[in-house]
Amino acid sequence: MPRDTDGSDTSRRRFLKATGAAALTSAVAGCGSNGGDTATPDDGGSTDTGTDGEAVTVSEYPYGVGENLVGEAQRVMEEAGYGPDNRFELDWLQYESPTWEEMASTIASRLESAYIDMNQSSAAFSPLLEATRNGNHMAYTLGWIADYPGPQNFVQLIDPPNTMYAENSAANGARLFWSEDAEADPDVRQYMIDQFDRIEENPEDTEEAAQARGEAAVAMEEGMWQEAALIPLYQGVTEGMWYDHVDYNPPGPMGPSRAKASNSVAGLEGKDRLSTISSTFSSLDPIAQGNTASGGKIMDMFDALTNYANGTTEVENLLATEYELSEDFTTYTFTLKEGATFHNGDEVTAQDFEYSIKRLMLSSNSVNARFPVSVMGIEHETEEVTVTDDEGNTVTETASGEPQTTTRIIPDSIAVEAVDDYTLEITTENPFAFSLSVLAYSAFSAVPEGIVGDIEGYEGEMSWEEFSQSPVGAGPFEFVNWESGNGGEFVMDAYDDYHGEGASFDGIDAAILTETQARYNYFINENADIGGVPTAQYQADAVSIEETDDVGRDLGTYELENGTTVNYARTPDIGTYYVGFNMEEVPRAVRQAMAYVINQPEFMQNVFKGRFEPAYHLTPPQIFPGGIEAYDEHVGGSE
Repeated sequence: MPRDTDGSDTSRRRFLKATGAAALTSAVAGCGSNGGDTATPDDGGSTDTGTDGEAVTVSEYPYGVGENLVGEAQRVMEEAGYGPDNRFELDWLQYESPTWEEMASTIASRLESAYIDMNQSSAAFSPLLEATRNGNHMAYTLGWIADYPGPQNFVQLIDPPNTMYAENSAANGARLFWSEDAEADPDVRQYMIDQFDRIEENPEDTEEAAQARGEAAVAMEEGMWQEAALIPLYQGVTEGMWYDHVDYNPPGPMGPSRAKASNSVAGLEGKDRLSTISSTFSSLDPIAQGNTASGGKIMDMFDALTNYANGTTEVENLLATEYELSEDFTTYTFTLKEGATFHNGDEVTAQDFEYSIKRLMLSSNSVNARFPVSVMGIEHETEEVTVTDDEGNTVTETASGEPQTTTRIIPDSIAVEAVDDYTLEITTENPFAFSLSVLAYSAFSAVPEGIVGDIEGYEGEMSWEEFSQSPVGAGPFEFVNWESGNGGEFVMDAYDDYHGEGASFDGIDAAILTETQARYNYFINENADIGGVPTAQYQADAVSIEETDDVGRDLGTYELENGTTVNYARTPDIGTYYVGFNMEEVPRAVRQAMAYVINQPEFMQNVFKGRFEPAYHLTPPQIFPGGIEAYDEHVGGSE
């Protein structure tokens, strides 16, 4: 929880002198701190923002820390012309959860005094993602778990061009629709764009570049505050509970969807298969995964070049045995493990990786192209092409009648090359310190070359729909069966010919359950080996913490309501949950009014029973520039 830092003589900009970010960059990239091209003043900290410097004027959280400011909410609405006879009707869409419903009801009751009538609705995860991607929303709730442990992985969510899904098929940000038509200050929008450009223009593994990235990330947090584009609610915590017959090593702060069950579960006593619970998901294709439910299954069935060691921030080799980095820090040459096979028996080669990464960048089925294209910045060229429909007819602009055009990547220009069967070369446009971390994301997993014909040059052995529902990977588990929807099941078997240390059990049976009470009942009735307790049933005094390990996990026990004691782990996530807005539909005054009535500590204590940490930044404290202390000081505006 942020501290009161009034009177501190520590500079709010102390993060500029912090070495933590630079050290993390060096450790992950495998480079020394003296490596890379040193940024010149024009390339680094003195980059022109393109504004007069006054677009963003806040330097601390402006909506009250631990306060419920209904009066301020009423004031901003009145200043915007709202009142008893001119009320705003706000549609709120949230994930299906009794706790979220309770919080939403409290927010709605407070907003009534500020001339806002809030209509609440909820949806399962996949429909919620679909609705917000299409812009069919006003206010909504979502969360973000880090793809790599760097601040820019979070502030990219609020980079305006990355929030415009209707215009940008590669968008991967928050569903804010922060366009030029948004109900927002255009100068702040440009300021946000310029600050994210500053991050991308300073990718080197140097202290100067890390300083520039850190300063720009904090500036974007301030711009988000000023516009109330997105309201952070809480920092994620993963709680795991498991029965004694499971030899379980809870995943680290990158979360369960970044860990393989073969690593997390060392053994089962008295049974051969692991029983789990799953949310709904829509695809098992690595390039089309859209939530943590599918991500975890893809992590188990597929392997990439690198991997997070049991969900920690440590990156280790997986299908790569080693790599070399060029002197300019842009070309990675990977040596692949020989003899690794896909579940169809074919050997994994560099040609498979070339196809897989190009497919991630080119396929119309890919929802994660931003990672190789914009985040990692794999070298490529683009061209303007005419848009056609499914029958090959030219699509025209409605107003002018002119042919509609779009930008596409030229396939042969992508700098991913299989040098030979066991050597893969990837070149980025600029140095990027988190390349190995990004490559650990399961979207970069190997699939058999040509298995789907959704990019040029391949007819495909399977249709995309078939592959998406019954995939072929090279991971420690192979696909068996998937009955989708609530009440369905997902089944994987351990892959006997796995190239690494395989699972110690025969497979995984996951019950697909969307209702919170049903999931809880399934766990306490011992139908699932690993599970959790929903907030409605959670009792803080039932937790007994016995130790905190070296990766920050609290370990102990939890007594269930039926008297059974299970093992317990509490792991801080590198993730943030928030309220976001369609900024083309929701005026700034309405967004600010909601921010004023959201009391993060109150909700965490009264609604979520102290299970999470209140959030005021999008970037979690563990990776905030300067660390946890700088995070707290910035919230309070310490000078």
